Amino acid sequence: MRKSVVICFIAALSASLAACATPPRDPARVDYRNFSGNASSQPRSVTRSCREGYTVRSGDTLSEIAEACNVPMRELAEANGLSAPYSLRSGQRLDMPRPPVHVVQRGENLYRIGLRYNIPYQQLASHNGLRAPYEIEVGQQIRLPVGARAVNASSSRSTASRPPQSTSRNNRNARVERAEPAAGAPRFDWPLRGEIVSGFGRTSNGGRNDGINIAVATGTDVRASAAGQVVYAGAELDGYGELILIRHANGYVTAYAHNSRLLVREGDQVERGQVIAQAGSTGTVDSPQLHFEIRRGVSPEDPMRHLR
Repeated sequence: MRKSVVICFIAALSASLAACATPPRDPARVDYRNFSGNASSQPRSVTRSCREGYTVRSGDTLSEIAEACNVPMRELAEANGLSAPYSLRSGQRLDMPRPPVHVVQRGENLYRIGLRYNIPYQQLASHNGLRAPYEIEVGQQIRLPVGARAVNASSSRSTASRPPQSTSRNNRNARVERAEPAAGAPRFDWPLRGEIVSGFGRTSNGGRNDGINIAVATGTDVRASAAGQVVYAGAELDGYGELILIRHANGYVTAYAHNSRLLVREGDQVERGQVIAQAGSTGTVDSPQLHFEIRRGVSPEDPMRHLR
């Protein structure tokens, strides 16, 4: 493929530059009122730890205890066999809901587990002390936030391949818009290890990221995510800096941008895991990082659905 043709091809693939966006602010805290309707009444704070349970005091309500102990009221009621109107007596001992866990099954990754419980994979990673590339093992217990439930309570492990549909997304907490990758997709490995600083989808500034951005040190080895042929290696596309495109089986293409040095040329055949570049901050970024995309034809797909 001649260079001019390749440049037109990548221009069609990537009309807009994916850049690091400032993480969106957390939503404002909602001030829940108790059932009495007294707007000036504030829930009583609990000074002791709730981890081992809570002893009811005179005047306590279940909603106040749930908020003070940071657990869903429904879960607290179920854990203690309570039903509406949730009558309590002074001195009654309340057990706290046990934090749920998910046992990793064969073929699952953190992203798919997050889909099953409608929890962003970044939140699961933080909750379990996991860092990119979020490696997990079959049989490992993944702790879930209190109150987490499978999207379909009767689902089996196959639920992970049927993610909920949504059009509301932001930079870090992207919701799913498409189905799982089609059968026959190549196996894609992480091109390097590092912190994801910009996720796939809509960004907080109204733009769009067609891949993910991974923060790394300048000079870090960038590896081919899957075997394929290099169809472009250069810096002609504005914004991407030193860029590599690799074509894979079944119409898939991966992109590796912002490199400081390219170690392959157009036409080279590369193997999965082969070092193809060194990371940097070329193009329109102000810190060393790799912008990584997976596309099928010209359509971008969330790399987190593919990466192993």
